[in-house]
Amino acid sequence: MTKRLLVVMAVLLGACSSSPSAPAVALDGSPRVPDIEGVVTSVSRERLSLDGDRKYPVDDDLIAFSTYNRRAVALAGAKGKYVHIGLRDGEVVWLGQIGVVQVEDTKRTVVYQGNLKSVSGRRMTFADGTVLRLAQGLTPPADVRGSTLVVIDPDRHVVQGATFAPAATTTTRPDKS
Repeated sequence: MTKRLLVVMAVLLGACSSSPSAPAVALDGSPRVPDIEGVVTSVSRERLSLDGDRKYPVDDDLIAFSTYNRRAVALAGAKGKYVHIGLRDGEVVWLGQIGVVQVEDTKRTVVYQGNLKSVSGRRMTFADGTVLRLAQGLTPPADVRGSTLVVIDPDRHVVQGATFAPAATTTTRPDKS
């Protein structure tokens, strides 16, 4: 091969590879599996804390958005909310707000509603790209899709119950055996 051809190949390969200037997360409905998740207990432009004790620096180019409509949201508004987070080199590069933490007695829950696209094993994938994990013992009906309401346990980071589209009208709860 000539030197010129090798240079052209190197340039083309470089153009095809991912770069730091590429978006940290695609907001096109493709599945977003978080690196970490939890309740934001403190937040500033430089740092945020999850569940009180896990602290992470915030990247200068952070993308913060609502999982419902994938529109930008203020980072400060994440305090007290259950979030999914993407990390790069230990820094928060994207943050998707899932929902508000509700407290009844001492039990904390988060309600999320979305258009369920698929279930594979314990993984629920929604049309907006949100990916949630089912708690052990939960088994959804076969071939469920459509509007789905889930209740998330923010301490265990799992779906603890779900109500599926009216066609299925099935509620899933943990086995009590």
